[in-house]
Amino acid sequence: MSLLMLRAAILAQGGSAAPPVDIGTAWQLDVTRCPAGYTLSEGNQTALNTSGGANYLRWVPTAKAILPSDGRRYWEVLCAPGGAASFDGYIGIVSAAQREDYNAGLNPITLGSIGWRGNGTLWSSNNATATQQLTGLPGFGAGDVLMFVLDPATARLWIGRNGIWRDDPVSGPATWTAAASPGFHPQIQGRNSGDGGTLRSLPSQFSYPVPPGVLPLGYEHPDLRLFEVSAWLEIGWDRGLSLGEAEAWLDHGGGAGLTAAQSTLYIELELP
Repeated sequence: MSLLMLRAAILAQGGSAAPPVDIGTAWQLDVTRCPAGYTLSEGNQTALNTSGGANYLRWVPTAKAILPSDGRRYWEVLCAPGGAASFDGYIGIVSAAQREDYNAGLNPITLGSIGWRGNGTLWSSNNATATQQLTGLPGFGAGDVLMFVLDPATARLWIGRNGIWRDDPVSGPATWTAAASPGFHPQIQGRNSGDGGTLRSLPSQFSYPVPPGVLPLGYEHPDLRLFEVSAWLEIGWDRGLSLGEAEAWLDHGGGAGLTAAQSTLYIELELP
């Protein structure tokens, strides 16, 4: 008599060579809040200033907002490859109040908004007066990939460029903290013709890894998350199939999709 034990396991986050998995949908820029002088493309994920000029102050927010209950979120912006070597505009987040000023000729840096400028400065104000808060940040321009992490519950923003964080979004203090808002909208500004960028909100679009403990901007909580499923089967040649044990732990959440964290199968065969 001999025994053969076969174990098969499927892990949701297996080998490093596995391709990124998108759970959710790509976020779009708001077509109803796209001022004259901008062109949207690539599924409304790219905003480009096509007719502005020096000191063109308008900008385009996302259609959806990051809510305080959404948890920390990560996204990237690919600066328009055909733009200037150093952008004059601001890229960052706008508060719910600032969002309504998209076409007012104002920069996206007041009323609780945070804007990172291409010359390496950061501007933010909790009132209507624009204020430069930080200097000496990395500058950015054509072809650069900007990285952002926002904690919407505390209005804290971390920034990075081309794979290097200015402040560690896992354990370090935020680059800047603004006032609380019912929601924050990532935004893209190109103050000169040819400037702008592409919003990236899903893992398959990212150039760099999502920091631990942070969710992609486009992530949506699935309806069903399967954390572990186990089954033990005993098969004998002189008897029918018997099921020794089956267990499952299920978590129902909001959104759409199915996530399997782990599935393990044990099969025992008795051979003559």
